[in-house]
Amino acid sequence: MKNKRFPITTLFFITVLLITTFASIFIGYEPTPLKRVFESVKNYDNPDNQIILEILITHRIPRTLICIIAGAGLSICGVAFQTLLRNPLASPYTLGTASFASLGAYIAYLYSDKLFFPWLRVPMSYLMALIFGGTQIILILLLVWRRVRLSTTVLLLTGVTLGMLANSLIMLLRYFALPHKLVFMERWLFGSTQVLGYRPAIICGIVFLFTFLMLLYTSKMLDQYSFDSEIAESRGINVKKLQLTIFFIVSMLTAILVAEIGPIGFVGLIIPHISRYVYGALHFQLIIGSAIIGGTFLLICDVLSRNVFATEIPIGIITTIIGVPVFLYILFTGTSKEWTS
Repeated sequence: MKNKRFPITTLFFITVLLITTFASIFIGYEPTPLKRVFESVKNYDNPDNQIILEILITHRIPRTLICIIAGAGLSICGVAFQTLLRNPLASPYTLGTASFASLGAYIAYLYSDKLFFPWLRVPMSYLMALIFGGTQIILILLLVWRRVRLSTTVLLLTGVTLGMLANSLIMLLRYFALPHKLVFMERWLFGSTQVLGYRPAIICGIVFLFTFLMLLYTSKMLDQYSFDSEIAESRGINVKKLQLTIFFIVSMLTAILVAEIGPIGFVGLIIPHISRYVYGALHFQLIIGSAIIGGTFLLICDVLSRNVFATEIPIGIITTIIGVPVFLYILFTGTSKEWTS
């Protein structure tokens, strides 16, 4: 059933997102109030003013953009996986794609001196994350390919098992890693939005936009699939093709985001539930709402990670601190039972 308040609700959350974006750009360790920014633009010849503008343009704005894109991306991935698996506990990490992508990125960082190819224009972390994430996707598809429809239970358990394998291999790499590289990678494993320049935001943004539009395009099919897969098939929907398509594009987006910002938990798990409560079960509205709320949520977490504690802490810790009580509330209040239409 359509949410008649969709435009007003969406406008409200967009306003919250814009306010949070403003706070993210101008609030941080280095004070950059709006008045000082205007003065820096007028008197650009002053070296101190140049530093202020460099902080904003090179650090704050790209970081804000990557937070919005990552939060929105992980959230719509969560919506897709929960529908695909017909399981309210599914998330971008349930099928193990994020774990395999993390393994690939981990290898790229630890052995960058041996894996570096100057002719490649794609960062090695992206390439390795895609290779390992893609390999895991192929493994799952090969294991379940003979089935007429992909059994959601088999798909879920296969992904969880392969994810455990990837996590074990990461622990093995950590055991043998050089200390100075291990410190950096430990921070990355907690999640980090400290990007420099606009390349990460552009790459992630392109993949996110493609996935977002594809999910909107298939939203009516997802509505019927979430209600009953057999009825959807009787109405002419190729269920197996839909499952494979959604699984593939969502997994690729997850791999790209993991390669850039590391594994950040709970965003793709709790935001779809919040969005379903606010927007209802129709996927067109749900996908748009999840993207807006997810981007806002991760941006708020990033602002908190920079300003609440004496030193900046990884954003993954903040999402976990907030996500655990929210998820427990969803779990024990029974909200997760009403995730389908």
